[in-house]
Amino acid sequence: MSNIYQRVMKYNQNRVPGFLPLKFKLMASGAFRFYRGSCHLFYEDLLQKQTWTDATKAWICGDLHVENFGTYRSRNKVVYFDLNDFDEAVLAHPTWEFVRFITSVFLAGKELKFKDEELKNITEILSNEYINTLKSGKAYSIEKETIQGVLKKYIKTLEARNELDFLNSKSILKSNKKREFIIDNKRYFPIDDKTLKKALIADFSAYLNTLVSDKQAEFEVQDAAIRVAGTGSIGLKRYVFLVYQSATRDFYLFDVKQAQPSSLSLTPFLKIEQPEWKNQAERIQTIQYYMEYVTPGWLSRIDLDNESFIVKELQPEQDKMDFSLCMGKPKKFTDACHYMARLIAYAQLRSASRQGADNIDGLIKFAENAVQWKAELLDYAYNYYQQVLRDYAEFSEAYHAVNIEK
Repeated sequence: MSNIYQRVMKYNQNRVPGFLPLKFKLMASGAFRFYRGSCHLFYEDLLQKQTWTDATKAWICGDLHVENFGTYRSRNKVVYFDLNDFDEAVLAHPTWEFVRFITSVFLAGKELKFKDEELKNITEILSNEYINTLKSGKAYSIEKETIQGVLKKYIKTLEARNELDFLNSKSILKSNKKREFIIDNKRYFPIDDKTLKKALIADFSAYLNTLVSDKQAEFEVQDAAIRVAGTGSIGLKRYVFLVYQSATRDFYLFDVKQAQPSSLSLTPFLKIEQPEWKNQAERIQTIQYYMEYVTPGWLSRIDLDNESFIVKELQPEQDKMDFSLCMGKPKKFTDACHYMARLIAYAQLRSASRQGADNIDGLIKFAENAVQWKAELLDYAYNYYQQVLRDYAEFSEAYHAVNIEK
């Protein structure tokens, strides 16, 4: 049996078994998808193979790749583009975040039909942007008024999305004027256990109504379902709630995802002492608050059935960059990733000095000494990209062999 296949199976053994076949099918569909679903392999391998020294401490989202940036609307109704996945977030070394991102640039670029030499040039540009942004010592946001290129067009398209169209794409209005989810068994699945569904709705209703002081503004949870999204998180418990607020006559969709320990904390590689969190949802929410310019609307946490979950509102403006727009167009791809490299530095600067992270002066010094780590990091990312292609081929072969046997 394939060693890579066994490592993936072992890591996922405690996930919800009914959804693992979908996760593995997606991981077997392409090298970049495999990379997105196997963050744990990346850090297990880095433990053995890191060639540079990095003693700097910074908050990292942990599973950073080009598809873990995206748009969202904050409570102030403004649309932002920023890092958007913090399930694996920990206090670690800044180069760990950046080398995972650069490796993803190689993998995504290969799917877009770019040559390796083109991708090496792109990653050189991105690393310089990251380093120079850290040297500036100032954290900004990426604003739609100043953004250029394919990313500007992308954000404008998302802002034009209609809330009612979004709601109608996810739910139907019944004759009793209440809504229920459209169960497509692709993204949305039924909660077959009626007792569980009733308990989840009751608990989530009680939680929401602690957020309002006016009885007239109370929320009514009209439906709940199981939600599947992403790649790495498939197999976690994940629900979606359809909520109506009578005072405003607004509907809301809330994504509620189980919080589990970061895969980085499960490896002896992570020797940096971590804060003592009350639970994993507190870890995720707090680090996201530290690193983002503004957090998404309704970001919070809840305990359900003695487990912690992260709560986020699902929004029509919430999406990831469509990289198919960059197919065969390396300049467009570089322009989009250029902003991402800058956002990584902004997030590390913004969260400096928080709960054990080095201060901004420390990050500036780290960037000024890039000659000590940049070349080795880029070489590692390129070599690891080649390894991911081999690992994916091995995983895919084993996956198809197992499923043919079945």
